[in-house]
Amino acid sequence: MHTREKSFNPLWSGRKRLHNVQNSSLVDDHAAVRHGLALVLNEEGVGECREAVGREEALAVASREPLDLALVDLSPGTEDALALVAELCARNIPVLVCSMHEEPGYVRRALAAGARGYITKREAPRGLARAVHDVLEGWMLISPRAAEGLR
Repeated sequence: MHTREKSFNPLWSGRKRLHNVQNSSLVDDHAAVRHGLALVLNEEGVGECREAVGREEALAVASREPLDLALVDLSPGTEDALALVAELCARNIPVLVCSMHEEPGYVRRALAAGARGYITKREAPRGLARAVHDVLEGWMLISPRAAEGLR
């Protein structure tokens, strides 16, 4: 179960498709990771997944077209990534951090920058899809692995 601010709804199956998401941005420095994340999101009904390697590219994408969601990795350049999270949030773009970092400091700083959720890259694809859905529904979400150190 994910750690969330709203109460858990056991009736939700985790397979609700994300038809209302037309445009999203995937920010990661690894092309294979971006491609894999895009495949998972496309299976869930997300429209276009714009890929960006870093902060400048992601901001350019956000300037060109409205985004329903940004999925952001914290590496490389954690400070640049946290600045990106803050800038995207200032544009009212929901941000879900998807990172290999599970340490509490990373989670806290991402949430302080405005991210609506934090999920680790070790989560199963279904967990990512559920995290995206929950964030878009207004949940504040932290995956179990990321939440372990926050207790």
